[in-house]
Amino acid sequence: MNTTERAPAPAGASPRGLGLAHRAYLPRTVGLGIGALCAGAGLYQANAPTWVWGVLVVYCYVWPHIAFRMSIRSVLPLAAERRNVLVDSFAGGFWAVAMAFNVLPSVLLLAALAMNNFATGGARLFGKGMVAHVAGAGAGLLVLGLNFRPEPSFLTVLLCVPFLLSYPLVLGVVMYRLSIVLSRQKNALMLEKHRADEANLAKTRLLAELASRDELTGLFNRRHMSELLAQQRLACQRADDGFAVALVDLDHFKHINDSHGHAVGDNVLRAFAEQAVAAMRGSDIVGRWGGEEFLVIYPRSTAHEAALGAARLRERLAAAVVATPAGQPLTFTVSIGLTEHVPHESIDALVERADRAMYQAKSLGRNRVVTLTQAMAAA
Repeated sequence: MNTTERAPAPAGASPRGLGLAHRAYLPRTVGLGIGALCAGAGLYQANAPTWVWGVLVVYCYVWPHIAFRMSIRSVLPLAAERRNVLVDSFAGGFWAVAMAFNVLPSVLLLAALAMNNFATGGARLFGKGMVAHVAGAGAGLLVLGLNFRPEPSFLTVLLCVPFLLSYPLVLGVVMYRLSIVLSRQKNALMLEKHRADEANLAKTRLLAELASRDELTGLFNRRHMSELLAQQRLACQRADDGFAVALVDLDHFKHINDSHGHAVGDNVLRAFAEQAVAAMRGSDIVGRWGGEEFLVIYPRSTAHEAALGAARLRERLAAAVVATPAGQPLTFTVSIGLTEHVPHESIDALVERADRAMYQAKSLGRNRVVTLTQAMAAA
């Protein structure tokens, strides 16, 4: 017996082989019950002793129930059921001798038992069953001696007909039920796998989303914004369309940190993120570029169209209020540098021009939007 058969079943799980014990109960009960007619016919032809008839009755009508109880009460039902199958194989060899090797009932019984062996444990159990047949035949020869009457009588043929008709039908019913069980198990496994795949996909998406976000503000981080800029540039090249970019810098942010502490500075950054998201159109994208700098992408927009959105953002931020530890309201402003992408321009050149525009906004007094197109920069 292999180690997997010795291992106990996990808590709450059905012992391995319990289903097999239940599936084997009906074929064994019906098969041996009807097979008693075949064996009885063979014993009658062989003039078997009276005690052999008693053993036949016990084996065919009592043993199936004992075998079932032994299997379902065993800690290892699979191993118990395989032992029961080998007992059946041993008995088959014995009955072949007891029937004086009467060809028809012997072949029917031994063939049915061989099928059970293979169905229960494959080629390995089939081989053990053949050995058990020989052992049972040897035991029969020791007890009963050799009696060879292979020709079946007409009565024997008639009594074998019920077994010929019923056992394949019972076996077919069992296999049909087994196919339904296997189909349900397969569907359950597929559903479980589908749910696991969905959970893994959701987890992957969540991890990807977390990896693309700035921890403090919840906005996209610089790495992800750079990827979005590259995607936007590629999309515009394909569609022959343009987009605009704005760099936003918080005015006097160092003073806020020095005067009120970094906790208040963090609250200002969070307030910016909240107000910026509220000010965006559905297609606009905002992310943290670094420190107190933020980058906004305005897809399918000219510099003029994006300037309207940037002005709306500046006004909304100027009206925002952050509380300080002393309970005093704190307001803040931003300087915004805006530009638009031109065909075949690199991302670095685009962002560099927006940065220049942002510094112009600061030099002009802050709290304003400055637009710098390529044409203006070249002038």
